[in-house]
Order: sequence, then structure tokens, then C-alpha cells
Amino acid sequence: MSEPLDTGRTELTPDEEARARREHDLDRPEEFDSRNGVDERVGTRASLLPEEQETGSADPEAQAREVLRDSELRTEMPESAPDTFFERRPSGE
Repeated sequence: MSEPLDTGRTELTPDEEARARREHDLDRPEEFDSRNGVDERVGTRASLLPEEQETGSADPEAQAREVLRDSELRTEMPESAPDTFFERRPSGE
């Protein structure tokens, strides 16, 4: 079984975080991965980027999975990245 997904530091109350964890399957990483197509994309993302090739990776697939999970988590739960600035613009801008 995989470990629950880590949201990092958030500004959510404990009750809000518990609700979000249930709503986004954060305590069920296999369900989160399945719903977000992580398993299907790991192989493509496991090819190291040029800046990653320099340092290498002991496990490119595990690294890819964590990168994809983090990206999906930040998309679904922007509050999981409180230090990240999100700017929303209409497509016409």
C-alpha cells in the first residue's frame, strides 16, 4: 500500500483538510493515480529532462510518479501550495 499523499503546509483548518483529503482521495493514492491517469503517464515522464540527466535518478519511474502526483494535487487543490501565486486570466488576454 502506498503512503497517503502529502499536501505540504496549507492554510486549511484540520476539518477542511480532512474533507479535502476525502474529496481528492489523498489517503488512497492508487485511486488518486487512477482518476488522474498518473499510471498511464509515468512511462513518458520517466524519461529524464536534460537538467535531470545531469544528476541522474536512482528510480526515474518513482520520481516521475511523484512529479505527476504533485502537479495533479496542485491543480486539484491550489490551497496545497500556499506560497504559489495563481493568476487566472481569461483566454482572450
